[in-house]
Amino acid sequence: MGGRTGPLPGSGGTELDRLRSTVSAYFPVYETQIGPQSLLLAVHTDRATLEGKFDRLRVELWNQGYVPFLRHSGGEEFIEVVRRPKLGARRPWTNLALLGGTFATTVLAGALIWLTYTGQLSLTVTDFGYGALYFAAPVMAILGIHEFAHYWVARRRHLDASFPYFLPVPPPIPFGTFGAFVSIRSPFPDRKTLFDVGAAGPLAGFAAAIPVALAGLYVSIHSPLVPASYCGITVLGQSYGNLFIGSSFFWSFLTYFFPPGIASLHHPLALAGWVGVLVTAINLLPAGSLDGGHIFRALLGDRSRFVSYSAAILLFGLGFFYTGWLIFAVLVLFLGLRHPAPLNDLTPLDTKRYVVGGLVAAILVAGFVVVPLAEPWAVGLAGQPVGYPHSLPPGAAVAANFSALVENQNPIAHAYDLSVSVSAVEVNGSGGHTVNLTGAALANWSQNATWTFVLPAGVTAGPFTGNAGSVSDPDSFAVNASSSLPVLVKFSDTQPALMIEVTLSANTVCAPSGQGGAQVRLTATFTATSL
Repeated sequence: MGGRTGPLPGSGGTELDRLRSTVSAYFPVYETQIGPQSLLLAVHTDRATLEGKFDRLRVELWNQGYVPFLRHSGGEEFIEVVRRPKLGARRPWTNLALLGGTFATTVLAGALIWLTYTGQLSLTVTDFGYGALYFAAPVMAILGIHEFAHYWVARRRHLDASFPYFLPVPPPIPFGTFGAFVSIRSPFPDRKTLFDVGAAGPLAGFAAAIPVALAGLYVSIHSPLVPASYCGITVLGQSYGNLFIGSSFFWSFLTYFFPPGIASLHHPLALAGWVGVLVTAINLLPAGSLDGGHIFRALLGDRSRFVSYSAAILLFGLGFFYTGWLIFAVLVLFLGLRHPAPLNDLTPLDTKRYVVGGLVAAILVAGFVVVPLAEPWAVGLAGQPVGYPHSLPPGAAVAANFSALVENQNPIAHAYDLSVSVSAVEVNGSGGHTVNLTGAALANWSQNATWTFVLPAGVTAGPFTGNAGSVSDPDSFAVNASSSLPVLVKFSDTQPALMIEVTLSANTVCAPSGQGGAQVRLTATFTATSL
């Protein structure tokens, strides 16, 4: 507690006598020490009545402007009394302004998510309406239930708790909020109160997120069919069409009861439930002033600091997989890893709270996601044996058929473009030697090349003439999640050659954001001997 400031009265003062008399009314005092900023009283305690007596003493001293701390040291119990810090008046307008700001940013986020979900190209008033209904309102409700559970339990325990402070955040953060928190300016009286206040929010928020998630997954069954070539909207470098949410153990369990493939077709309401589950898990990380920090400090006492250190190290490690965890680890360090002890750190928790603690730990493990958000784009290209036509096309000196498998290595469907070019040619030279063409000679040879693409479902694109050929919109083709499809490139040239080498590239239509619009390219090389 940061309020151990201000000197106490010296020996012989009436205020000092009153403090000693107040403590003696609850616990026999056998020694008194006066410090510059506190009064230390050695007392006799009875563990059977310790909790109730100390709590009544705490309330009485608080009303007098003091705070007592109960400690055990060297086989003795001590009560240290310090002045209560002076607290300024709360400003409810701050809460209301943040509430309004967060609602605005989550409505904007919901509108962008709804726009992408329905495959539209520009925002309308309708998008904002559906974004508010299906995303902003449920997210704000989950966060509000979480924080008001903290508030209600804290007020029941006579703690000075504020109304929730919601945290708005505009794009490119895709969900419009960093969550919310309740400010508690009173010290926690004991480990039971610390546990109850810490656990109330996550349990209530998790319970609220489950029906939202289930309802969202149900309506996701009827998601509109958006073509894989639809890239969605990009705001300040954040592509909403490319976003893929990570699946926690709990989320995988929920989706198990719905049709396969639903994990990649999330209705905004399902995303709201997913956000609620993730926020609950993040809050349960056992570090500092997070809900998990409260809970594990109550469960483990001062030993919880080792769990906090481990959590921080884990977050830094996870930062290699998702940079958001690195930022969060720095924030946790800034706020502090060690949780301050409650006023009464001697009274242990009861069995039922340890059981609830186990449930809370299970929610943390089941709801946590190593990579919450990703922009998957991985594509593989596997070359197949080169084929040759039975007869040369009219006017051709060489011809070959190049085939490959375009592999979508992601859990969502993607649309792809293709491009192909001549990269090397070997021809007969003077004296029976072979010559590898380069520069202008290679360009002159390949300018007479002809390309024809045979795409999945028998679609043909071309013929194209020149050094290179490509397939793009409207001939882009889709490959389903974790699937592959064959493509065939028919090549011919009017000039003879001993060997040709081509480069075939497959590119996702929707490029990952944050990479300068660069496409993903994997190259396969083929050879063919002149006919």
